[in-house]
Amino acid sequence: MTIATPPPGSAPRRRENTRARLIEASFGVFVDHGLKRVTVDDLVGAAGYTRGAFYSNFSSIEEVFFEVFRDRGESMLAAASAAIAAVPEEDFTLESIGSVLDAVRAQGREWYILHAEFTLLALRDEQAREVLADFSGRFRVRLVAVIEDVLRRLGRVPDRPTEELAEMVAALHLHALGQRLVGSSVLGADGISMDTVSALVLGFSHPEA
Repeated sequence: MTIATPPPGSAPRRRENTRARLIEASFGVFVDHGLKRVTVDDLVGAAGYTRGAFYSNFSSIEEVFFEVFRDRGESMLAAASAAIAAVPEEDFTLESIGSVLDAVRAQGREWYILHAEFTLLALRDEQAREVLADFSGRFRVRLVAVIEDVLRRLGRVPDRPTEELAEMVAALHLHALGQRLVGSSVLGADGISMDTVSALVLGFSHPEA
């Protein structure tokens, strides 16, 4: 009897696929239960795997949580980049900033909960702080690029560093989303409104001489 030999690299690919599936399925589990209430059985049950599959890929639930945040963060950044790239250069306006915020808003409640819980962990954990700072910095870079492009096309000069403007826009948006989710927002039904973004950007800039 001839025994078929698996093609080279098939085992690593299977392991990679298993790991990716565990990360994907774990997102909803962490959102629904929170980091401290999740068990290994919860994660493998959501992914359709065994505990053995879990421990062959991860050493702890916290490691999965970190990977879930990184994975969702990368998806967020990719969506923001795609939103920027989708706007023709000659059509950039203040509304273009909304395209980036829409990329964040599309993740909605689930992303807000994950981000909030990861932020709480980062207040106590050095590694989590590094991961959160890396994500926040890269998202800020994308938002800064949009704000600078918009101001240049409007013939305006920022009164404050554009990094500060981006930080204010992102912070207001995240706060507004959280307030909306608990039924207490005055900044807009879908988070920070474009009117508020426009007022913020224009209020911290002036026309070129």
